[in-house]
Amino acid sequence: MTVEVFRDAGATLVESIWWDPRTDEVVWVDIVAGTVHRGRWDGATDGSDDRVVTLDAPVSAVQPGPDGGYVATSGERILSLDAAGRPREVLAEVRHPRAGIRFNEGKVDPFGAFVVGTMDADGHPPAGAVYRLSEDGLSLLRGGLGIANGMEWVQEGRTFLLTDTSVGIVYRASYDGSGTLGELTPLLEGHSFDGLTRAEDGTLWNAVHGDGVVLQWSGAGELRSSIRLPAPQVTSVAFAGPGLEHLLVGSSRENMSDADVERRPMSGAIFRIAGVGRGFAPYTFSSPDPSELARIRPDTPKGRLP
Repeated sequence: MTVEVFRDAGATLVESIWWDPRTDEVVWVDIVAGTVHRGRWDGATDGSDDRVVTLDAPVSAVQPGPDGGYVATSGERILSLDAAGRPREVLAEVRHPRAGIRFNEGKVDPFGAFVVGTMDADGHPPAGAVYRLSEDGLSLLRGGLGIANGMEWVQEGRTFLLTDTSVGIVYRASYDGSGTLGELTPLLEGHSFDGLTRAEDGTLWNAVHGDGVVLQWSGAGELRSSIRLPAPQVTSVAFAGPGLEHLLVGSSRENMSDADVERRPMSGAIFRIAGVGRGFAPYTFSSPDPSELARIRPDTPKGRLP
């Protein structure tokens, strides 16, 4: 196992890392800056030759979409982007229940829908939620979360894994192609879990925000290994590169003082770890017809929208 720096771009908050086999690039966002980055595997470590598009911040997630394009969050909207990363159309808008809530982690599920969470770290009770945008429109999967974070699907999409960083739990629940979500039951507990990804051998990898480590777990939730990184606030994790044989780990310098950054100057970088397994390419979003999309209302009850 070797750990090296993939990008030392001094990002404020790296999120939504994934490998795009369509262009052979690593894609990621800086949430606070509102930027979408796409860079070659052998690109400059400082990110100077990456392709960068700026959207309305915060930009918490971007995923592959149809026709070589993308789906992304931007402010309170979910956007379709063209192959150059430019906004094409607004697919949906979520009016959060109160100020201070924003989009967070988002991924495409095995059925082609975009699943995205929100965070309400200071709410009492919390009003963070998870939404699903599909060809049937926009639906609310679950509310009452603090920080909806790392997501994955296992067992051929029949089980959804969802992290709530605010309580230090990775949940699992039954799931199907219609977006029906079963009861959330704890799978992993006891850490400030952030990003989550799965490997071909059935193990799970997640970042522990604040501890500067990534952990490997068996599918049943048994700790297998731990890797320490030179940045405390690790965030997104994903297998990337040709063959999907390297684990990339993002990090953040958000809310760190100048003195903190001076002590941990690699905060805001993306790290590359070889020799830990092989992963999967992301699923591709199937864009719905915007005329059929529902709008989430502030008073929408828990459950599926009509």
